[in-house]
Amino acid sequence: MKSGMGLNGFVWFEGVIEDRMDPLGLGRCRVRAFGFDSENRGEVPTEHLPWAYPVLPLNSDSGQVHAPKEGTWVIGFFRDGEDAQDRVIFGTINTGAYNGT
Repeated sequence: MKSGMGLNGFVWFEGVIEDRMDPLGLGRCRVRAFGFDSENRGEVPTEHLPWAYPVLPLNSDSGQVHAPKEGTWVIGFFRDGEDAQDRVIFGTINTGAYNGT
């Protein structure tokens, strides 16, 4: 049987945005993936989290990428499967915590 992305090797995650200040300006975020990254920031500081690339709609203005704010919950997948370092985020999760600011 074949394996790989989209087959039995697809590994997804929920997580929270901790940093959106991408030095390359690509809209990447540092995401703490629940169940994959330690919740203890002393063990895994935010700056040690891998950058997650956003999935953009085909009709997006490629010059403007707006990363979700810190604290936003997201859903994504790992392109490298269980190694969990090559992250892609494709949506936000409405936790009801949005305060309009």
